[in-house]
Amino acid sequence: MKKQFFVITLVALLIFALTGCNDRTSENNSAIIRDAASSFNLIVTNNLENKVYHETLSHFGLLLKDGDKFEWTEDPSVSDADFSLSINADEFIHAGLDVTKLEGTPFTYVAASDNNPNMLIYKFDVSSNKEIYKDSNEAFEKLISQIPDQIAVLENDGYILSLDQGFQVHWNADGRVNKDMAFIVGAEDLVKAGLNVDELNEWKVMKNKYPDDTQLKLLKIYYLK
Repeated sequence: MKKQFFVITLVALLIFALTGCNDRTSENNSAIIRDAASSFNLIVTNNLENKVYHETLSHFGLLLKDGDKFEWTEDPSVSDADFSLSINADEFIHAGLDVTKLEGTPFTYVAASDNNPNMLIYKFDVSSNKEIYKDSNEAFEKLISQIPDQIAVLENDGYILSLDQGFQVHWNADGRVNKDMAFIVGAEDLVKAGLNVDELNEWKVMKNKYPDDTQLKLLKIYYLK
């Protein structure tokens, strides 16, 4: 009887420990999401002259250097571009990229028009649910809260939004680091389409942190306010 009581007690303790661990993990994730959104929204607030809204796509956006832009949706049901990176393609084209060879890759090429340069667009879908957020701040926080495992803290005091295929967005937490935002893009498809990374200027080949990560990635840093 004592043995049976011991086994029941041990199982109960294990369940309690695991549940408590999950609760703490959830609390930690919630805190990271909240702090990540707060720091990103502070960047937007400090750069309101760079904030834009795309009515057709229901997108908020932050204009960066060279016409690059980071966008996030107001309503995930409108399109599959809940997050998007819009990148000036001219530097890549000058470095050998053949934009006709991008079919089947994560990149969509959009030719120059009006005041916009040639662009490469990367899209990431979070949800297809109909949701309309009250403002850009709430939209960003609600979006990243749906993909908590894809938000992480940077060692040098900032945050990473990891999308897929090597694409990431980094942003600074509080101004102590000498950059405000950065894009990281998976570059292997670009190289296959003719890009010579040695001829790039603003974009730099990123050194991978882990030995088993052999994917070629490019990094571009943006300085804001």
